[in-house]
Amino acid sequence: MRKIFAVICTIITIFVLKETVNIFITDEVEIVKQRSIFIVIALSIAIPLIILSLWLWKPRNNQNQQKQR
Repeated sequence: MRKIFAVICTIITIFVLKETVNIFITDEVEIVKQRSIFIVIALSIAIPLIILSLWLWKPRNNQNQQKQR
């Protein structure tokens, strides 16, 4: 179940990163007007998703699981 959630989270993270890069490099007038707020919003979404994706792909420590049992 954890790997399925990791895959879904990674796909969402890749999409968010693509949109974040788009905000930085776009020339669209509407986005350029409010670029600073869009950057803050995009990074506040992207950074936690990156951390979550990395945490989900990190292998579990089996020693801790055996001690709890």
